[in-house]
Amino acid sequence: MSRTKSVSTKPLILSVAISSILAGQAFAQEEAAEEASQGGFEQIIITAQKRSESLQETPLAVSAFTGDELREDGVASVEDIGSRTPGLVFAAFSVGQPEIAIRGIGTKEDGAAASDSTVISVDDVYIAARTAQVFDIFDLERVEVLRGPQGTLYGKNSIGGSINFITSKPTEDVTARGRLTVGEYGRFDLGGMISGGLSENLLGKFSFSNRNYDGHITNIHTGETHDDRETMAWRGQLHYFMTDDLSFVLTVDGADDDIGDTYRVPVGSAGDSVDNNANNPLAVDAAFGSAGNPYLAANDEIGATDRTVEGYALKVNWETEDFTFASITSYRESDFLWWEDSEGLPGLSSFNPAVDPQFGFRRDVTDTAVERTVQFTQELRLVSPGGEKFDWVVGLFYSKEKIDRTESFCIPNCGFNVIPQEQIDYAPGATRIPSNFIISKSIQANDSISWAAYGQGTYKINDDLKLTAGLRYSYEEKDVEFGGDIDDGVVAAGVFIQENFWVTDSDDWGNVSGRVVLDWQAMDDVMIYGSISNGFKSGGYIGSPSTPERAVQSYDEETAINYEIGFKSFLFDSTVKLNTALFYTDYSDLQVTRFAQLADNPTNPFGEFITENAASADIQGLEVEFAWMATDNLEFGGSYAYLDATYKDFTPNVANLAPGGGTLPCAEGDNAVSTNPADGCIPDFSGKTLRQAPENMLHVYARYFHDMGDAGSLKAKVSYRFQDDSFYDPDNNDITVIPDYTLWDAQLSWSDTDDNWLITAWVKNLTDEEYRTHVYSQRNSQIAFANFGAPRTYGVTIEYTF
Repeated sequence: MSRTKSVSTKPLILSVAISSILAGQAFAQEEAAEEASQGGFEQIIITAQKRSESLQETPLAVSAFTGDELREDGVASVEDIGSRTPGLVFAAFSVGQPEIAIRGIGTKEDGAAASDSTVISVDDVYIAARTAQVFDIFDLERVEVLRGPQGTLYGKNSIGGSINFITSKPTEDVTARGRLTVGEYGRFDLGGMISGGLSENLLGKFSFSNRNYDGHITNIHTGETHDDRETMAWRGQLHYFMTDDLSFVLTVDGADDDIGDTYRVPVGSAGDSVDNNANNPLAVDAAFGSAGNPYLAANDEIGATDRTVEGYALKVNWETEDFTFASITSYRESDFLWWEDSEGLPGLSSFNPAVDPQFGFRRDVTDTAVERTVQFTQELRLVSPGGEKFDWVVGLFYSKEKIDRTESFCIPNCGFNVIPQEQIDYAPGATRIPSNFIISKSIQANDSISWAAYGQGTYKINDDLKLTAGLRYSYEEKDVEFGGDIDDGVVAAGVFIQENFWVTDSDDWGNVSGRVVLDWQAMDDVMIYGSISNGFKSGGYIGSPSTPERAVQSYDEETAINYEIGFKSFLFDSTVKLNTALFYTDYSDLQVTRFAQLADNPTNPFGEFITENAASADIQGLEVEFAWMATDNLEFGGSYAYLDATYKDFTPNVANLAPGGGTLPCAEGDNAVSTNPADGCIPDFSGKTLRQAPENMLHVYARYFHDMGDAGSLKAKVSYRFQDDSFYDPDNNDITVIPDYTLWDAQLSWSDTDDNWLITAWVKNLTDEEYRTHVYSQRNSQIAFANFGAPRTYGVTIEYTF
């Protein structure tokens, strides 16, 4: 399955040619059409460029989803957004470590001093903490996904793109909505919203979402499901109009998540982990009876996640004849506790690697993380009225973040929720190694300050041609403290963390990013644009450094320049919507994270994480979004993404440990540092595919509407999703891959004539596809473990609105 791709422009050229031909045919047919319009798609108004404007007239690659669409499809997470957005791939090592990649640009590093590749914001408030970025999606007006570098208006860490959640606002008239969902595996969700005027100048709204799920993965030792979920999220808003031109919006929100085990399933072994013994995770999995079934788990320590989030935001909006002034002030804090058996197997009962696999997994380890994050942001913005000869936006941004994180690696487990040995079918005479036999703790603290100044202007050359240009200066400083602690276990041994230490360091990064766009309104409903834009992601520090020397080695920022041509259109009396984007991205100084045994740290038996600036990459692709209203009752739509994302030059700075513990010659394709194998091997990843970069992604749907008169109406919808295989290690090895998969969803809903009641029966993963959602490796990619998506589930959702 592993392969090396060569960069080819043929698929892109062919796709552009086909799009051009179709567009030309559409223009001719539209001009020739004489029949009456059968209705069409409405414009979606977005604020991606910090002003209200039509999606179809915004010269950006943007996917926008309205609140009605999200509720119709039961969208509840960023993962659900990813399945509908071309080029967006969502994965997660844990609930608190989302890995979001847009066009192959993403982040694996999870340390306190790491930066993300995609900006996530709610109502213009940037969410800094990765442990708080994946939250319940509810009560939204829309979601906007900006694809590609957004350095001008969004700044640092938007090198991949930006995901903006816009919540619904308080209304003058009293409105309310309630939602109840019941489904398989004990699913029981409640949600609601009430909004209305509280006085002549004051509007208010309160909304909440409570979701419960008993789980679908059975622990083979206890016979119980432990992947249960109970989440509660809420939001309150007050909108006060001091005058007709001056208003204040106060938002308070919170969340409390109690999430069970996320489980791991062994999926690969190589090297010294292929024999039928305790070194081989696949053999251990089979010995305890869970092999081949991703919904059976053999781990002996049951993991969990406990997370609380609260936030406060005040937005001031002052409108004048010459400009609109906006001030957005926010404060957020979050607490995160998580632990997980990293291999999903019972802990070892012997250090002898040759013993029977039913003695347990010799390399078993539990990973835990405790993190507290506090964030303050302030943005000031001036926006011109719009529709003038020259439109502009200028702003200042400031943020202060404090993250304290402790990550522990316990061998064989941490003792939080361990299944008693007598409940596990170990080999006769086995005596399990005690909890916390070896503990390695990585203590991390990061205080960062960043600020930016930006401006963007659009000059209308004529009625059909506009030129947009913008610049942003960004600065960030990180003050870090790192500690290593190996003294708390039964045995003080250096595994992962090699010694006790405490060090401090600081570094800073500055960047000027910009954007130039020329857009042409070729026809009333057809716009073509070309743009050059760049973005950057701040530098940082390795999350769990093994030594004090490694801890103070910061890595540099990464940058990307994106060249893009786009086409947006409404055709055939607005019954067809076709948007395309063709792009090439020159990606430099990639921050690549890998887990390996390193030559300069040969006594570390498990390996360690390291993040380096060791690569450049070429990324090119095509994205298409389409919708067709075939009749008044029948609609088709979806999206397609083609992506070719490869390392142009990637030979790491730090050598891997040579095979045989540093005694054997380097593997084929690796370069020996010297004639002495102990000096290690430098792998060459040039030409390999970037992680989370599937070559093809396709999402299509069909929706049918049937009016039954006084009996109400029926709506049926079927959707299909395909994702190509994608790699999760830079060497593109066969065991750390998510194979291609397809998913089908279906639903049937009824609504009354007044649209007060909506009852929907739904099925997710209709064909019961077994598919991976994340995979990671250990020991130089010799063993791999994966998470899997949910099996087929079904249920009913009832909504009442008045």
